[in-house]
Amino acid sequence: MWSEYREAFWSKSIVTEISARLRKRLFGFPLIIKKIMKPFYQGKIDTFCALYAVLNALRLTHSIRTLKARELFNDMLMVLVGQPERFRAVLEQTTDYIDLVDEMLQYAASRMPLRIQRPFQPEETVSRERFWDCCEHWVNGQANRTAIFRFKRYLNPSAQPSVRHWTTIARIDSNSLDLYDSSHEADSIQHLAKNHIVTDKEQISQNILLYVQPDTLRLVGLPF
Repeated sequence: MWSEYREAFWSKSIVTEISARLRKRLFGFPLIIKKIMKPFYQGKIDTFCALYAVLNALRLTHSIRTLKARELFNDMLMVLVGQPERFRAVLEQTTDYIDLVDEMLQYAASRMPLRIQRPFQPEETVSRERFWDCCEHWVNGQANRTAIFRFKRYLNPSAQPSVRHWTTIARIDSNSLDLYDSSHEADSIQHLAKNHIVTDKEQISQNILLYVQPDTLRLVGLPF
């Protein structure tokens, strides 16, 4: 009989949360049961991973559906259409997209309750441990929280980055994190190990070829 109730919980089409007390009584440990929703996927040839990172963050914080995501996405495209030079920079990837991410987050905050934090400033020196601890404490501090950031992936230390990508955190612990990512390419990064990233591009080496940009980190969650 309990297996039937458990299946019923998982089959819900809405996000379901059980109080901490009841969770403990039912399962013996604190747990939030959620329907596992897939992230919104980016098109193969477009350059809008920054927008998708925001949409996927809102999927985790507010469980937004496709129609709401399309509405937000289209509204941001209309903003860009009115600014041709900026739009071209987005299409040709000659921007870091930080201003676009911030603008879309602020726009979303005008449409739904949303808390946004920018923990690190440009040019600020941020160690890997400090970056990781910030993400871990935020995401695990409360339900319906996530974080957005940009990384660069290198093939070798002396070359230009082969990938510049914005992504969203799904889960994090002290050693690794899972991404809620818009890419479904075969070689896309879906998991990161703490000891396989650097937060200073000067520390890129043959052993560690993934640079996370601390100043791009945005902490996103509900304001209550």
